[in-house]
Amino acid sequence: MKKIRIVLIKTIGWLSVATILIILSSVALHAQEASGNQKTHQFWLDYNPSYKLSDRLDLKGSFGARTVSPNTWYRLWARPYLSYKRPKFILKKLKYKERLDGGMDIFYTVNKDNVNRLELTPFQAYSLAWPDRERLVIRHYLKLEERFELETDDWNNTFGLRLSYEASVTFKFHGEIWKYGKGFYIPVSTKFFWNLTGTKQFNDKVRITPGIGYQASPDWKVAFLLGYNYSRNSVEEDFYTNDIIYRLRIYHTIKKKKKEAD
Repeated sequence: MKKIRIVLIKTIGWLSVATILIILSSVALHAQEASGNQKTHQFWLDYNPSYKLSDRLDLKGSFGARTVSPNTWYRLWARPYLSYKRPKFILKKLKYKERLDGGMDIFYTVNKDNVNRLELTPFQAYSLAWPDRERLVIRHYLKLEERFELETDDWNNTFGLRLSYEASVTFKFHGEIWKYGKGFYIPVSTKFFWNLTGTKQFNDKVRITPGIGYQASPDWKVAFLLGYNYSRNSVEEDFYTNDIIYRLRIYHTIKKKKKEAD
């Protein structure tokens, strides 16, 4: 029975990897066919702290900046949210993790040729990591966003509603070469967006993001990602852009300080 489980998990893992590679190839082909679309290079930087409030509840966040070349805009953003780890009700022997997230994205976009914009986006999300092994983690992330986009000159509001699904695979290289809690890992993700009600700016379609990361300690890790994004970035565009994204992500787990004995 144990051998069957191992074979099943490996099969699911490789099928997920193959699916992501097929999607990556098809998107790259689409980008070549859509040669008339605008092409940009974007640079993203973000810091992602996490603090455990209880055994099941975490306070998390993301803070960062994004810019583009040619330089037509840049964005500052923050994402505070709560993450609740659901207890296992069924299939308790399987190695999986479920999580419910809820919070808000706050974006401030400075446009070179258009009015600046403030976006407030409450969101709700469900995360399933299965299988969740020492060397391989496959994660599914479903997210619903309510987007309130405000023009800063007259505070005119545009409402948007967006659904997204992200599938990610993380390979971890743990073993005798690296100490426990340290080592390289390779994250690969594919994210699809459905703009049920679009806003005036930043209506994404699909994003492919492979990368490489390093966990320096149980509390700190860093990842560099090179992604492809198919989107509509500007306010007045009636076409979509092919974006190459260079992203640096820093993760920090903040631990409670132990109380000193009297």
